[in-house]
Amino acid sequence: MSTPARAPGGKREPGGTKAPVRLDASQIGRGLAAAAAGWLLPGLGHWVVGARGKALVFFAIVTATITTGFALGGNLSVVDPRTPVISRLQVATNLALGPVEPVMRAVLYGSLAYRGDESFVPGPQRRALELRRARALGRPFSAFGTTYLLTAGLLNILLLLDAWDIAIGRKSRD
Repeated sequence: MSTPARAPGGKREPGGTKAPVRLDASQIGRGLAAAAAGWLLPGLGHWVVGARGKALVFFAIVTATITTGFALGGNLSVVDPRTPVISRLQVATNLALGPVEPVMRAVLYGSLAYRGDESFVPGPQRRALELRRARALGRPFSAFGTTYLLTAGLLNILLLLDAWDIAIGRKSRD
């Protein structure tokens, strides 16, 4: 019977489980810096940790996904009181696109409307929700566009986690 190989970062405990990895302050700082950079601009986290080729590819993929979503008439999500959990997750996914998300929301709807309950929304945000609804009407591929926008946010979350792993040394840059 062979002994399981030890992965870098942790010793094997009895029973074959891996001991928790302790990160020092510099590793945490590098990981947070890479994740923050990746949130500011998709792919920038990989650029910061030295994975420049990956950074350019990831930037191109996320940007193309966002562009396709808008070309198909996609909408950014708002919190809907009828489905509060899933709609909040969708808004969080949109926010994973970084600081460009509020800018896109303001350009598309004229306001930073994050709530979909029109009875509680004041004037400019109510108008923004009307514009959002009008964007979806008459556009046969609007749901596909919205899916592309959500996919771009989810992809960026995965890229943030990947940049974190590279920055703390858990994963190689290759």
